[in-house]
Amino acid sequence: MLRLDQLYFRNFSILFFATLLVTAISGYFLLERIEINNHKTMLLNMINQFDVSEKYVTDKAALIREIKEKTGVRVTIIDSEGNVLFESNRDPKGMENHLNRPEIQEALQYGTGSAVRHSKSVGKDFLYVAKRENGRFIRMAYGLDSIQKKFFDFWLKAMVLFTLAMALAFWIAIKINRRISNDLEHIETSLENLLNKKYEVSFDDVKCCKEFETISRQITKVSKKLEKRERQKAKYTKNLKILSKKQSDIISAISHEFKNPIAAIMGYAQTVKEDPDISPQMREKFLDKVLNNAGKISAMIDRLALAIKLENENFTPELSTFALAPLLEDVKENLLQKYKNRDIVIDVEDIKIKADRGMFENLMTNLIENALKYSEEEVIVRVNDNKVEVIDKGIGISEEDIRNITKRFFRVDALSWDNSIGVGLYIVKYILKLHNTSLEIESVPHEGSKFWFSIAGLRVS
Repeated sequence: MLRLDQLYFRNFSILFFATLLVTAISGYFLLERIEINNHKTMLLNMINQFDVSEKYVTDKAALIREIKEKTGVRVTIIDSEGNVLFESNRDPKGMENHLNRPEIQEALQYGTGSAVRHSKSVGKDFLYVAKRENGRFIRMAYGLDSIQKKFFDFWLKAMVLFTLAMALAFWIAIKINRRISNDLEHIETSLENLLNKKYEVSFDDVKCCKEFETISRQITKVSKKLEKRERQKAKYTKNLKILSKKQSDIISAISHEFKNPIAAIMGYAQTVKEDPDISPQMREKFLDKVLNNAGKISAMIDRLALAIKLENENFTPELSTFALAPLLEDVKENLLQKYKNRDIVIDVEDIKIKADRGMFENLMTNLIENALKYSEEEVIVRVNDNKVEVIDKGIGISEEDIRNITKRFFRVDALSWDNSIGVGLYIVKYILKLHNTSLEIESVPHEGSKFWFSIAGLRVS
């Protein structure tokens, strides 16, 4: 592997010669194109001047010859049918019809035209520019050999100046490379001293660049930080153990949540399989239990998947307008099938909102079920004053836990008996975030809690 100074010198050398080559080639063709465009503009200006001047002369042929002698520009006047009327380089009699010439065809279509081609009449390469004016064509041409000579002289001068500039840059690069090499050797020596536990190092001679100066300062700090890092190690180890315990608790909770319904499914299925004489009624009951527990597993998987989707922002609300009252009644009916001896009171005005109905049903299910889990009395769902409230008289939540309760997989220690996987309120928070509102929590330990959010921005008049 190459050293930094060697790598720098090699790459700069490659860049130097590549730049020189590319600039020479691209510059040649670019300058050639610029020179041709400049001569096109010059010829078009001469055509416009000729068009004005010929009105004041009677001998057009003499004017054309004069232009030819003074500028070296070939001048041709062609009628609308392509016949040559005047030609500066030869007698127009006997010349071919010029209507099909490229520059004439372009001028016929756009008013002006140009072409670079070989002239059969004169036997040379020309840049032609033609303009249609008053039912005829004025065409002027300039020899390519003259253009190329001017262009090549200019390109050669430009390349000499560019090469000198690049040579100066190359010399500066060599000087920089030497300084990099010296500083690298000094840094390497200092690092070897550190490895040998010789912490008295000095970088006063490192002056190449800001980056090396920064590296030098950082290396100086290393020896001072070693002891501090050792003290921090114990703290980090303790934090890792706490994190590991939390991960184990989460895995344990998820495992426990799946274990109960799976065990029930296996038990009922094994009974049905091993007892061929079981009654149809009992078989039907056991199969219902299997189906119910399978539904629980499916619901848990869906909640975990939804939590991951929401965190990765892979969810876009599908907005629609709907009434809140029927939605809350549907949620109540579904939850009472699971919590049969509980009471859910719905107190809602005739309100319509614009939101994702499926998401709202999910978040209301999570909020109400959360209240049912951690209280034994009735749960009140109230909608008024542009607020949706879910109120319970359960065990309440401490102020410290309120700050963390909407985090994914967070479980309040006092509620750990439920073995919840801790994604319900996390899902609620993200669904409300997608609807530009937020969850507010008010709670008094041992008295109850109120979860609420504003629907002012979602309400439809």
